[in-house]
Parts: sequence; structure tokens; C-alpha cells
Amino acid sequence: MKLINIKPVLLSLIPVLLLSACGKNDYLDIDAGDRPPLSAKVKFVNACTSATAVHFWDFTSRVTATPLAQNAATGTYLDTQYGKVQYNLTEGTGTSYKASYVFGGSANFVQETNSTSFSGPNGPIATYFHTLFAVKKLKASTLNPGNTDSLVLVYDDLTAPSSGKAKLRFANFAVSARQVNLEYSNGTNLFAGVSYGNFGDQTIIPYTNGKAPDVIAGLSWKTLGPFKELNAGAGQNLIIKNTVTGLPVTVTGLADLNLEAGKVYTIFVNSTAETEGSPLKATLISHN
Repeated sequence: MKLINIKPVLLSLIPVLLLSACGKNDYLDIDAGDRPPLSAKVKFVNACTSATAVHFWDFTSRVTATPLAQNAATGTYLDTQYGKVQYNLTEGTGTSYKASYVFGGSANFVQETNSTSFSGPNGPIATYFHTLFAVKKLKASTLNPGNTDSLVLVYDDLTAPSSGKAKLRFANFAVSARQVNLEYSNGTNLFAGVSYGNFGDQTIIPYTNGKAPDVIAGLSWKTLGPFKELNAGAGQNLIIKNTVTGLPVTVTGLADLNLEAGKVYTIFVNSTAETEGSPLKATLISHN
């Protein structure tokens, strides 16, 4: 599967949401001026290969207060618009977009049909939690050569793990790593066969002649970037292996990890520089 290809979905769905602040009243039954503002919650991550810090934008509004360094994430989830949203990426003090993509068009998560384009994913949903990764684009765009990077949006299932457990998601953003496994150092597998731009155990969206099936088995907002429960604890050592050869891939950042009980994490691996064959680094980010 390639990196998520963003296409706008032109739907006019409006969610009917019950907010605790509304008491017995439905959100839409309150006068517009008295309604609490709705927003999507988004954690922004700079997983690009460039060493220059970046800013993220919600349409023309900058959402990052300070530039995000390479492999850094916003400490909290930030409020953005929801439904159909254009997220943009700028580098350093520059104003030209290194990446610009429209997500969504629907206020809810919608399965693809042959007459309704799946926006992969549909876009940010009000009150939901999401992570937006800026990553190196696999291939240059002939249509928009200025888009040198890509943006990948996934939904975050922040429900608490079982007692004594942590939750972990794995993403492969290292072009040179190709297809990899994430394993414990003793060889026990966590995620297998994760291609570039993909997440471990995600639901794959099949396309035939540019179209996907009317219904994609197992697809939901939780399965685009799913989390897996594992034992919590300090001193955990993980490794990356090439899926095809079974040989270890040299990656820093996976030794002596402390995965706290009740916490939700993502590990992503990427290149630390633009040049082919640059060292690979794994980064652990916390969602709660």
C-alpha cells in the first residue's frame, strides 16, 4: 500500500453530538451563539528527513506556536477545524508549503464505495483525537513538485489498556527500510511486514483499476493506525528486521525503553538525513 492518497470527499453530513456541557439538550438544539465550540484534537509530528524545523497550518492559521524539530511532536493535542480541512506544512521561516493536503469532507468516518471516494482517512472528526505526521514523500510529484513531503492523518484510540499493559502503534517512515518487522530483542514479533508509509496491523485498502470494494472488511477509524497492547515496564529492547531477508536493520532509539502502564505510544522509524543510506532512527511519542 502506498502512502495515503488524499482526495476530498464532498459530503454534507453534520454530526449530532451530545456534549456534557449541554445537559439534557442536544447540541444542535442550543442557540448557535451559546454552543460550545467544536474542534478536532490533533497531535502534530515532524517525521521528515530534513533537519530544519517545521510549522503546521490549519488552512491559513498556524497551529504550532513554535517550530517542531525533526522527530518532535506537539506535547498536547491542538484544536483544529474538522470535517473538510486543508493541513499545510512550512519549513523554518519559509512561507511556501512543503506539503499541502485536503482531508475529509465528511463530519464522520465513512466507508468507501465506488461512487463515494474514501478520503483515506475521511478527515478530522469533531471531539476525536488524531495524529498528523509529516513524512518524506516516496516519489516526487510531477503535478505539484513543491510538495516534497507528505502528510499522513490517523485516528487515535486513547481508551485505556488493560491493567499492567501499555498500548503501542508502529509506523514505518524510512524509505530505505522498505518492508520491516518490529520485534523484541528475543525475536518475539510485535508487527510484521510493515511497508513504507504504513502502520503495523492496519487495515489495507485494496484498489483495482483505481477503485476499492464497496465495503472493506475490518475498516474503521480504529484500524487505519491501530494500537496493540503489550506488557508495560522499563528496560524493554526492540529491534527492526527486514521482512524479506530476516536480517536486522540498524536503527537507533529502540534500546532500554520504558513503557509505562496505562500509557498509549507510537513508535515510528525514519531516516535522519536526506541522502540515501542515511542512518535510521526510531522515535517514541506518548499520546497521554
